Amino acid sequence: MNKKWYACEMHCHTLHSDGDFSVSGLIETAVARHLDGIQITDHNAVSAHAEVIDPPIAVLKSIEWTTYFGHMHAMDCKKDVDWRDALPDNIDEKMRAVHEGGGLVGVCHPFQLGTPICTGGRWDYNVKDWSLVNYMEIWSEGCPFMNTPNKRALDLWHTLLDKGYRITPTFGRDWHRSTKDVYHSACTYLLCEGDTLTDSAMKRAVNEGRTVISMGPLFSFNIGESTLGDEIEAGEHEIEFTLSFERMEKMKVPERVKPEVIRIITKGGERVKEVSPAYPRTAITLKANSWYNAELWGTIDGKRDCLIALTSPLYTKGEI
Repeated sequence: MNKKWYACEMHCHTLHSDGDFSVSGLIETAVARHLDGIQITDHNAVSAHAEVIDPPIAVLKSIEWTTYFGHMHAMDCKKDVDWRDALPDNIDEKMRAVHEGGGLVGVCHPFQLGTPICTGGRWDYNVKDWSLVNYMEIWSEGCPFMNTPNKRALDLWHTLLDKGYRITPTFGRDWHRSTKDVYHSACTYLLCEGDTLTDSAMKRAVNEGRTVISMGPLFSFNIGESTLGDEIEAGEHEIEFTLSFERMEKMKVPERVKPEVIRIITKGGERVKEVSPAYPRTAITLKANSWYNAELWGTIDGKRDCLIALTSPLYTKGEI
């Protein structure tokens, strides 16, 4: 079955927690923004799920654990896992329980301002086994530039990749309302099978590491038949990039972003190679036991040297 990229918003709130959206209003706004899927993640509440009836786009039903020590997504967990007694030193046990319920675990905005601005917003849990974390919001809120919280999240993600943990990157708008929502084209793209997106396909794409986070354009790469999330042999390869403004053109905002350089990144955040977006192919030598992802840099609304998009990694074989 052919795979296709879908634009999704992975962090949404409704009137069932502290959002301004009704469930139907959230879905209608997502459709207007040419999103193919959303994840409803109300704070410590699942009551919105009952109002999702035959939606025109895919809706993944989740919950955002909101505690004094951090916020965590329990994606599509079929088991009632009590978040109220989650403590810094028992979070691994809690994450295992989410997995036992068929869910995935996502760390939300790990370096958001904490007390007293947003008590519990910063990730203060003592994770002993990071393999229990499936994904991490390395870009959060409506303007995912490399501000200090997002830069620190990106650095943490690189560090965990270097240690052998395969954690999927996501963007989360933390969508409560549309006011002052300037960069409304930002999203997480998910690579899924089929011509119609489903909630189960969204979950599978995150679990398999097939994501792109972007200010708008779809940006990805493949090496032969292998793509993001795959594991391949080290050695000489040709890498092919994909860049599409189709969704931004529908939103009538393609001119806001001007790609200027593609950077291939590996362990330690090392910049392996730079190429022009005008040339979609280049040769590359991949080392064993490593990871490689791509970043798209350029100008956004006249501001130069901005990170426009980045991909999940592709991995090379070798002992961890």
